[in-house]
Amino acid sequence: MQIKIVEAKLGREKAVGQCFHGENLIEIDPRQSERERLDTVIHEVLHLCCPEWAEEEVIRVSQILSSVLWKCRYRRFL
Repeated sequence: MQIKIVEAKLGREKAVGQCFHGENLIEIDPRQSERERLDTVIHEVLHLCCPEWAEEEVIRVSQILSSVLWKCRYRRFL
């Protein structure tokens, strides 16, 4: 599965990320810290990969994964 990630200010949507299943597209609000961005990207990828999961499960797993990756010093390089 190829997933496209784009930055978009999502203030009107009152969200920091959103995914579009039919398009394999994720929009990420760029006004987040790097730590929050990592969690948001994982969160939205989980929505695409596991659409049957409840929101609570997506939140739980994304927080675990982003915490582990952050502690392992995974960072975005521009």
